[in-house]
Amino acid sequence: MVEPKLRENSRDYAYRLIREMIVNMDLEPGSKVSETELAELLGVSRTPVREALIDLARNGAVTIQPQKGTFISLIDPLLVEEARFLRLTIEKEIVSLLCEDEYQTKIHLLEDSISLQEFYLNQGNYEKFLELDDELHQKFFQLTNKTRIYSLMKGLNIHFDRARINLFKKKPSIETLEEHKLIISAIRAQNKELAQQYIEQHLAKYELDKANFEKEYGHYFNQNK
Repeated sequence: MVEPKLRENSRDYAYRLIREMIVNMDLEPGSKVSETELAELLGVSRTPVREALIDLARNGAVTIQPQKGTFISLIDPLLVEEARFLRLTIEKEIVSLLCEDEYQTKIHLLEDSISLQEFYLNQGNYEKFLELDDELHQKFFQLTNKTRIYSLMKGLNIHFDRARINLFKKKPSIETLEEHKLIISAIRAQNKELAQQYIEQHLAKYELDKANFEKEYGHYFNQNK
């Protein structure tokens, strides 16, 4: 069982783990979920699970149907693209901001993250590498004091994450690591144009592989869209 993070309450803990299960498709799109079963699985009461599912429903990741139950939403290509567009638009400005003089003393924190990614990649620890991948992008927002924007973006971003992670599993992780290195090197060089170019290329994977993703997971797609 995954342990709660420091100062993480039951609701946030339930939200984090259920979100991860949706993103990793451990909870399959279209499947019905039980508050009781999820509560037992996570080792919490039903209340934080219910609250987490309501939060996820607000972001369109879960559908709550009165008298019928709670279901994991089918994949909506329009929401995937909307989330990707939002993330790209915001992160291009964030990496540009990181190139400013006032943030240069913090760049070593990003470089430390890259070193850890490389270590776990060499160890073949895919899960830890992916976790550090997410943490690196979160650090962009933390270092520029934009954590509230990251939190708002993360809600919608669950749709892009579900597509990105399943594509990522089929691509050599070394490519992602090298892309991260290029982004950080451009930030270190204070080259805003290049940093934005690299982050745009980095976040283009879903767009490039969209056809293959939709072909493989088409049975999970909302056909009414």
